[in-house]
Amino acid sequence: MSNGTISNSETAPQVPTIQDNLDRFAVLRGKLNDGSISLEEKEEITKLLKEIPVDPGYSAFVEQSRLMAQINAYMREKPLESEKPVDVNPLLKVEMPPDGGILTYMGNMEHPYKGFPYFDMVDRLDLLKKIGRAAISGVYHSFKGWKRVKLLFLLPVIRQVVWIGIYTYYRFIERFKIKSLIYCPALRELHRTFSIRNPNESVKEEEARFMLRDLVCMVLEFDNAYRFRFQDLIVELNKKELRKKPIKELNRLFQIGQKREKTQEIRDTWTLFRLGIRFYLRLDKKMLKMIQSALLELDLKKCELDEGDKSYCKPRKDYTFGFQENVNS
Repeated sequence: MSNGTISNSETAPQVPTIQDNLDRFAVLRGKLNDGSISLEEKEEITKLLKEIPVDPGYSAFVEQSRLMAQINAYMREKPLESEKPVDVNPLLKVEMPPDGGILTYMGNMEHPYKGFPYFDMVDRLDLLKKIGRAAISGVYHSFKGWKRVKLLFLLPVIRQVVWIGIYTYYRFIERFKIKSLIYCPALRELHRTFSIRNPNESVKEEEARFMLRDLVCMVLEFDNAYRFRFQDLIVELNKKELRKKPIKELNRLFQIGQKREKTQEIRDTWTLFRLGIRFYLRLDKKMLKMIQSALLELDLKKCELDEGDKSYCKPRKDYTFGFQENVNS
């Protein structure tokens, strides 16, 4: 590591460094984007990647890890998300800027990715998402048709179950929790506002807020499908309406997200989330206040998608981002 940079290259005579390759990649990407790249230059990209020197010890470790992952995938009835074969861009360099965050440079991408693929966390998030969707769906169908006055009598029990769920989820990801400085800029801002103490908050409520904060930030950091949707929607937030009618404003944001989805399965998930907002947050005023206070303090400019984020959003086929709607219209 040098100056906050981790690289898989080593200094050697007559061997191009990763920075040399990155500079050459920048030139070739420009030609690729404007359509002027030749077949020889496309082959040069592949050649450059093959020429990146790798430490033998690191290479052996990577090969061993790859073989172990293959064996694990073979043994399981259903492979984990991180074990499924996918086309990936080669990892070139990882930077840790002094002002925070982590930048991952990958081949054929003009901008660095904000974050780092933490596969243990990806697998756990996949499990948490499945459990969460199943739990919300189960609760909805169990109480569907009940009158509100009847549900009011169950409020203490429902609230307890929800907070037990948050605590359980938090314990599930606690040992993988990263430093707040490592989060991408949007989530560092969300972490900051969720860290602000609310007046008249009890010690127990403060502890719950910290758990909810870390759980939300970890999920968004390591699941870019959720993170990019969060960044896409949060800039639509009307703080004036959030202050006056928080449930109505939150439901409006979720409705925008639901309309931008391209698959019915995910639209149905948004429907469940919207029901949770309209039903549960009306009953749990403390959680509503917690969320409202954090969102009111957000600097929305720090959360919006920048050009680098958009370059990773554009290939997605499951969601139409706001900036894409504006272009299409």
